[in-house]
Amino acid sequence: MTLEEFNNLSDFDQYDIIYNEGTFIDSIIQGHNRYVLYAVDSFFVELYYQSVPNKVVGKRAFVTGKLLDKYTIDQLK
Repeated sequence: MTLEEFNNLSDFDQYDIIYNEGTFIDSIIQGHNRYVLYAVDSFFVELYYQSVPNKVVGKRAFVTGKLLDKYTIDQLK
């Protein structure tokens, strides 16, 4: 599946693919938000949660770039 094909799916189908076919990579907490990174085929999907009420409030699909930088070891120091 390509990023474009993923983006053309409904939200329901996107979440289905993330949770059933995606590979969990990492999660981080910044302030009151938690970010969870999944790999899906040749791209990444980041889900972000608000700590209250602990639910997904958004998602972003991308190939690489600044969104991926927060998960690197240098950024965690």
